[in-house]
Amino acid sequence: MSARRWLVLLLGVVLLNGCGPSKEKTVQLTMWLVGSEAQARTINEIAEPFNTRTGVQVKCEAISWGEAHSKYLTAVAGGVEPDIGTMGLTWGLEFGGLGALLNLQREFPQDIAAIERNTFPGLWESVQRHEAVFGIPFDVSLQVLYYRNDLIPQPPETWEELVALLERLRKDNRRMIIDWGGLSWIGYAPFLWQAGGDLYNAEKSASTLDSPQAVEALTFFRDLYTRYGVPKTSIPIEQGMRTGEFPLVISGNWKIISLTIGVPELAGKWNIAMLPRGPGGKRTAFLGGRIMGIFARSSHRAEAWQFIQYLFEPEVQRKLYEAGLKTQDAYLPPNIASWDGLPLEASMKSVLKQQAQEAKGPPAVEGWTESTHVLEEAIQRVILKEADPGTELGAAAKTINAQRR
Repeated sequence: MSARRWLVLLLGVVLLNGCGPSKEKTVQLTMWLVGSEAQARTINEIAEPFNTRTGVQVKCEAISWGEAHSKYLTAVAGGVEPDIGTMGLTWGLEFGGLGALLNLQREFPQDIAAIERNTFPGLWESVQRHEAVFGIPFDVSLQVLYYRNDLIPQPPETWEELVALLERLRKDNRRMIIDWGGLSWIGYAPFLWQAGGDLYNAEKSASTLDSPQAVEALTFFRDLYTRYGVPKTSIPIEQGMRTGEFPLVISGNWKIISLTIGVPELAGKWNIAMLPRGPGGKRTAFLGGRIMGIFARSSHRAEAWQFIQYLFEPEVQRKLYEAGLKTQDAYLPPNIASWDGLPLEASMKSVLKQQAQEAKGPPAVEGWTESTHVLEEAIQRVILKEADPGTELGAAAKTINAQRR
């Protein structure tokens, strides 16, 4: 065979191969989950139908809360971020400000608008800052009021009723626990909101902790500890509810599981209610949770967004919740549309949903996390050292505003 004929034949083989079906490289997304190994396994299992539908594979890895923040910072510095990360509510603003997370509001505006419509409003306030959304809610944790209904037939509806109940309980050597929050800003914030105040003004440009409502709230919060015997140290609510010494508790929704499983002898003797209404006419509770966002250096942005939307679907949210019941990862779904099918006792579900509609999280303000110690020191001086609420909050507001300049 001549060299010319061989060259023509070789060229024909190359062209034929070029016309054949191409094998695209499989896309694999890496997701870091701040949480338990059990929940990471659940997400990997739940991702299988997504893989079948799209051909996109997902590998979810768990990282602990204790190491998560530093691990993300190290990954960003080294350029080795995952495609998707879950993180605390306030972290999105931090990492987005560093340019490490995509602004989902800008990249996917129509999708974000639809997700916002199906998210509890107070939760959305914590993830959106101006026109930026660096992560959508992955789950939510919520404060509610627990009470022994054999000892407290009707839970208090207002601050006045709460005080009257605490007076009555004190005669029987019974008291209340503030479990989630305690002497921190998280313990104080619901009372601030219930009084009609807030941590910042509407524009989020200045702290309003020196307002009359803030002072009224801290005075009431102080009195719960100093006049009505709320413990200043941590007491397990399971123990307090079991003995009846603490038949009234403000805590997170995850205690529903721990009371059900850990104190079975109290079945039918306890229930949950919304927090009492304050002078501002509100029953606002604190909420927390995690967000999920896309790292800016991901080479699979479209696929990552597909998977995030998949995790927000009502049916997937219900599956995540049901799996969490088995592993005690007791988070609630942020997608309101998923709540109708939740396997939760109807009256409790109603209370949780109403409370989630009237709840707020940490403010979407740059530097807030670094400022929390200023407020917490003021709170603790008032409760532990009998300092004046107005003086302390005025000084705290001044310091926080100075730090923002």
